[in-house]
Formats: sequence, C-alpha cells, structure tokens
Amino acid sequence: MISSVLSVLALTAVVGLFLAIFVGGGVYVARVRRDGIDATLAGARRLRELR
Repeated sequence: MISSVLSVLALTAVVGLFLAIFVGGGVYVARVRRDGIDATLAGARRLRELR
C-alpha cells in the first residue's frame, strides 16, 4: 500500500517537473518571438544585475 502511494507520488513529481520545463520553454519561445532575442537577453541581463 505505502509503496504504491510512493510510486504515484514519485510519478506525479516527475510529470510535474517535465510540465514545468515545457511550460517554461514555451514562455521563453513566446517571449523571444514577441520581443526578439536581443530584447529578451537584455531583459535577462538587467534582471540578473538587480539581484
């Protein structure tokens, strides 16, 4: 019983990780297409400098 619950939890975590990677990639691609690569990279540099 407990091992099946842990298996389902591990599977959910892995699927969630893959979904997060794909969603993040999709957001990045959409931003690059909308703003262009130069503006996207400049925004990332500006964000890094603020930290």
